[in-house]
Amino acid sequence: MGFRLMIVMVMGLGAMYMLHLLAQDWDKIRQPLPPRVSRLLTGASASLNNYIVRGKRDLSLGQQRQLRQMPDQYVAKRTNATENVIDWKRILSRDPFECLQSLVCQLLSGAETNAQESVIICDFLEENISLAPAKIGRAFSLGLAFRGQTERCYDEYPFCWYSAKTMLKMLRWFADTVNDNDKE
Repeated sequence: MGFRLMIVMVMGLGAMYMLHLLAQDWDKIRQPLPPRVSRLLTGASASLNNYIVRGKRDLSLGQQRQLRQMPDQYVAKRTNATENVIDWKRILSRDPFECLQSLVCQLLSGAETNAQESVIICDFLEENISLAPAKIGRAFSLGLAFRGQTERCYDEYPFCWYSAKTMLKMLRWFADTVNDNDKE
C-alpha cells in the first residue's frame, strides 16, 4: 500500500512540474495583442464576419468576441518573434507521464471547448505545429482523430490521470503565480 502511494505521489508531482514549465511559457503561447490592435481587429472582423467562411475550427460569434476581448490582466506587450519559441524539448524531457501530450489530445478532441485557454492553445498549436516535436504532432493528430471521444486520449496516454479541465486549472494557477512574481 505504501509503495503504491509513493508512486502516485511521484506521478502527481511530475505532472505538476510539467504544467509549471508550460505555465512559464504561457505568455509566449497566447501572444496577447495590445488593446488598440485588439479593438481594431474586433471591429474589422465583426463587419466581415458574414462574408468569411471559417476553416477547420469554426467558432461561434460569442466565443470569438470572448477570445478577442481578453481581460486587462492578460493583455501585455506583444513579444518579439524570437521570444515566441516554446522550448518543447525541455518540457517533454521533464514530462515522463506524457501529460502535455494528453492535454493536447484532449483539447483537440473537444474537451473544454468553452474555456478561453483551450481555444488559445488550440489556435497556437494549429499555427505552430510544424515547429513542435513529433510527439506533440502525434498528440495533435490523435486529438483530431478522436474528435468527440475525449476518453480515448486517456487510453492513449494512461500514465497521465488528469483531465483537460484539471490541467487547465493548474495551468491558470501556475500562470497567475508566475505573473504575481513578475510584478514584485
